[in-house]
Amino acid sequence: MPKINIDVDIWCSCGNGLCSQTQVQYGRGDPGLIVEPCEKCLADARDAGFREGYDSALEESDGR
Repeated sequence: MPKINIDVDIWCSCGNGLCSQTQVQYGRGDPGLIVEPCEKCLADARDAGFREGYDSALEESDGR
């Protein structure tokens, strides 16, 4: 089977480039891409979770 090289740019939906967070894995069968989550989106999700937990705790303490 012939080999084909393709150069691609990997972007997160937020606009951050993920090229340094992407690896090509060669295993059984076809090669695959492994993309680590965007650090900015992970931080945003963590902050949102903290806010939701804090707000939930405030609501519970006000309701007692």
